[in-house]
Amino acid sequence: MHNHSPSVIPFGVTGTKIRPLLHTCGCMGHEVPIWDSGDKFGDTNMLVSDLAMGRDLARRLGDGRAALLRGHGCVVAGRSIREVVYIAVYLELNARLQMQASALGTIKFLTRGEVDKILSSTGAVAFDRAWENWCRRAGREPGEMTGV
Repeated sequence: MHNHSPSVIPFGVTGTKIRPLLHTCGCMGHEVPIWDSGDKFGDTNMLVSDLAMGRDLARRLGDGRAALLRGHGCVVAGRSIREVVYIAVYLELNARLQMQASALGTIKFLTRGEVDKILSSTGAVAFDRAWENWCRRAGREPGEMTGV
C-alpha cells in the first residue's frame, strides 16, 4: 500500500526515526527506513516511475513492514490487505503520538524484545477485529470490502 499519511511525512524529511511507542504500533517493526529517490536517481518527480526505482525501493523496504518515501509518503507491506491497513493505521497513529510525546520530554520506546513479542503474537485475529471495526465505521460490512 502507498499513502500520504500526514503525521508520517515529517519523519521522512527530517531523518527522525519512527519507533514504536504503543503496543498496537509495534506491528510496524523495529525500524521504518527512509527511501530517498534522489540518492540513486538524482532529481526526480518524487514518484516511483520505473522498474529500477521500484526495485530500489523494495530493497530499502527489505523484510520490513513499512518504508518512508522522502517528501512523498510511505509504503506498507504485509501478507493481506487487512494486515497492510492495520500497519498503515497504526504507523500514522504512532507518528502522531511520537510527535506529541517528544514535546513533553524523553520518550520510552518499546524495547526490541517487546516489539519481537508483539510481532510474533499479532496476527489474523487482531487484523480481522480491526478490519471489521473500520468497515462498520465506514458503513460497510467487512466481506463487501474484500470479497471475503
